Amino acid sequence: MSQPLLRTFFYGTLGLAVLISSVSAKDAKAITLDAVEDEVAVILRQTAMPEMGLDRLGSILTRCYNIGFGGPDNWAKVHSLRVSGQLTLEAGEFEFNSYQKKPHYLKMTIQGRRGAMQAGYDGDVAWLVLAPDPAAVEMDAAQARSFIHSAHFGNHLLYPYALGKQIEYLDTVPVDGAICHQIRVTMESGFQVDYFVDIRTYLECKTIMTDLRTGKVSETLAEDYIRESGIPIARKVVSSENGVWISTFKLDKITVNSGVMPWMFKMPK
Repeated sequence: MSQPLLRTFFYGTLGLAVLISSVSAKDAKAITLDAVEDEVAVILRQTAMPEMGLDRLGSILTRCYNIGFGGPDNWAKVHSLRVSGQLTLEAGEFEFNSYQKKPHYLKMTIQGRRGAMQAGYDGDVAWLVLAPDPAAVEMDAAQARSFIHSAHFGNHLLYPYALGKQIEYLDTVPVDGAICHQIRVTMESGFQVDYFVDIRTYLECKTIMTDLRTGKVSETLAEDYIRESGIPIARKVVSSENGVWISTFKLDKITVNSGVMPWMFKMPK
């Protein structure tokens, strides 16, 4: 598989899931839980859209959950997602298919003239099938780390109290004609994601992901949202890495709750 295709697998999927007055960084407030594990803490860590506080960050996240994501009731009804469309890379145009299942199952296929290339994560093993070789192989540690990060169903603003996660409100800034709240999520995996959320729609219009271990920066622009079962899905996603365009994905078909099962994500034998 060429390097542009690999980069698309690892950085081009952040949009699938496919989401006034400024404040300085020193004024940003972070959301975390104390390390003490009690019953309430365990429940909060496992809740995608918990009730938040009335401070600036809590209010923004509440609107993201209820307005942007469609609310916890709609979210709870969606268990899996299948999307297909056209993926444009420097190497040309390809057919793209992706299956996702809560909480972190992911399988992607790129179909080209030389055959199909696949990548998947079954909650345990991240794997690749690189055409023309039909044999599946486990990803190396660096590839697996990036792919597993992208396998999260929905974005990382969900589950705000998850272990190893910190969420901060940084600023309110213009982004391509829109005014957006900039919210930073830092994870113990070493990834830092800045989400730019439109203050009118509370949909994610841009993300900037920084790999704190390598310094690599990737950016995703999400456009042309539709709603399926109440949740938003961007029909166009443009990805770049270190300021260089990598891919453009245009979605053609969406299927919610199509009977996707965990065994479908296992590495082929």
